[in-house]
Amino acid sequence: MSMELKIKSVIGFNGKVNNALVYTPCGKYIVYPLGSFVVLKNMVTEKEAFFDGHTSEISCVTVSADGNRLASGQINLMGVKADVIIWDLAQAKKLLDSGVVMVGDSTCIYRLKQHLGRVQDVSFSPNNAYLATIGGQDDNTIVVWDAESGTAICGAPAASDSAICCKWLNGRNDRLVTAGNYHIRVWQIDFSLPKLHAMDCRLGSVRRVFISISIEESDHVAYLGTTTGDVIKVSIDRNEILSFKDPDVTVPQMIGITKHRFSKGATVVFCVLNPATGNTNVLVGAGDGTIAFINHNLNLVAGYKTQLMGGVTSIAMHPKGAKFAVGTDQCNRYEVSKDLIQAELKTSCHFGPINDIAFPQGCPDLVVTSSFGDIRVWNSKAKQELLRIQVPNLECMCSQVTPSGSAILSGWDDGKIRAFYPETGRMKFIIPDAHSEKVTAIAIADNDARSPWRIVSGGGEGRVRIWKVTSSHQAMITSLKEHRGPVNCIKVNHDFTQCISASSDGSCIIWDLDRCVRVIALFEPNVFESVLYHPDESQMLTCGSNHKITYWDAADGQTIRVIEGGEDGMTTLDILPSGEFFVSGSKDKTLKIWHYDDGLTVAVGRGHSGTIKAVKVSPDEKMVVSVGSTGEIIFWEMPNLEKARQALLG
Repeated sequence: MSMELKIKSVIGFNGKVNNALVYTPCGKYIVYPLGSFVVLKNMVTEKEAFFDGHTSEISCVTVSADGNRLASGQINLMGVKADVIIWDLAQAKKLLDSGVVMVGDSTCIYRLKQHLGRVQDVSFSPNNAYLATIGGQDDNTIVVWDAESGTAICGAPAASDSAICCKWLNGRNDRLVTAGNYHIRVWQIDFSLPKLHAMDCRLGSVRRVFISISIEESDHVAYLGTTTGDVIKVSIDRNEILSFKDPDVTVPQMIGITKHRFSKGATVVFCVLNPATGNTNVLVGAGDGTIAFINHNLNLVAGYKTQLMGGVTSIAMHPKGAKFAVGTDQCNRYEVSKDLIQAELKTSCHFGPINDIAFPQGCPDLVVTSSFGDIRVWNSKAKQELLRIQVPNLECMCSQVTPSGSAILSGWDDGKIRAFYPETGRMKFIIPDAHSEKVTAIAIADNDARSPWRIVSGGGEGRVRIWKVTSSHQAMITSLKEHRGPVNCIKVNHDFTQCISASSDGSCIIWDLDRCVRVIALFEPNVFESVLYHPDESQMLTCGSNHKITYWDAADGQTIRVIEGGEDGMTTLDILPSGEFFVSGSKDKTLKIWHYDDGLTVAVGRGHSGTIKAVKVSPDEKMVVSVGSTGEIIFWEMPNLEKARQALLG
């Protein structure tokens, strides 16, 4: 029986989901999405728990007014129903404080299936008894659910065009507002029938795409943000449901529109009551990272404005009213003071898939990750970002830290190899046109403390190239053309005389680095994703799209053993220095620790919400670090391997 790997900590936040950063009413916890998980974080202890139950990426999150329920919706394939899950948040808080990490199975109350393709938005009623959900573009329906029984009460087409957001009134459980492409609707629910009754807001000649709603505490006025950057103020008063013969007397209508336009859209609006005047000010978050206050007359409040990194997607006010939590589409989470003067970056993470991970030699305290647009250096103990090396609009495919720690080597999708100083992030050298396509794999073939030293790189076009690096220049020694597909991984042996390259064409080739010739070729009907040498270099391990891990003899290239790796394609491997255990990651979202000789799983880690792209054992062997396609970095506690060894023997 394999052990369950414990998560030490996680770096990750999906800031691209609108209004997804939510405080619980007690103010002690915060909720946010990460891939297909919803994360519950204790702001005091910094502990985290994960709601695991969704099968795809989260699209919306909301918390009930009493803080006992949490609802989340997801994206699904077109034509397939997307789930809305209602979770027991009160129970999850208790489990989190007791040390439980994965709380999905024990807190899932209802799984609601109605909307096709995507759940666009979710909102709880003020008394927590009802849940309103809106479907995505392919569905475009609004459904009201009984949150106590999990049954649908009533539903209707949301509008003639796509609906984007919905919000219940603060004091009425039978009325809500929806908005989207060129429409605002105020709905009333007749629970006796049951039936939804919509009344369109009169907008005159104004045509806008509305992407956010906030309603004043009095429930008479709503403010809506648009893609064009203006904020519109509307009266949402309307008649009760009348007979079809009776004319509507009170109809929702537009009151005003801001003269100032926010760059890249008014993505978030949030009503804040000013206790000094009794008026409502509106905190507006823009797509260019600006947050600013506008007053009830729709004019900017002078001096109340600040700039953040990334477009604002979420604003949540702390229940005590002293600060705001703000999320941006670059996956940064800020804590902003009420006067908008202080904006403290609380967490940052990659906003795209992380392609590679590396430790400096003998240093478990630092970890280097590579993703779209940047390379980041993290403190693995404090879980803080120490350095960000930005190369805009390019993707870093692979990275390595040189043995002396003097440079971070990286391969990019523009075909260049770049080296950076790890202290400052400044460019050390660049090899232009290293490959005609993206640089997909990189390895260091010497100790860089002695000049010259060599780099081995692999490209998307299948070439393996060896480079000589001196203090003054870099030159190509040879270009080896035998692979017919992208080179996904390169590993160099201990004495730097040979290397092995794994390719998508179904071959792994061992190269002699001194003579620059092929020594052995291994073939398998497989897209090889990763390869490594056993520490004694008598054998090699490979994994790939066939779900299997294969042992090979390094002397003659013959297959020794094939073991079933997982339920989906295997993506990455790493091995402990003793060679007794190795680690694997796969597309089935699981990380496994294996006993090398027995080929048996000794520990399994479930925490990723997408494909595991890379995995590394720390130099002190006290933790395993894995990175995923949804931008998360997970630090796992290394299990008691002596105990695992005894369990295998027993």
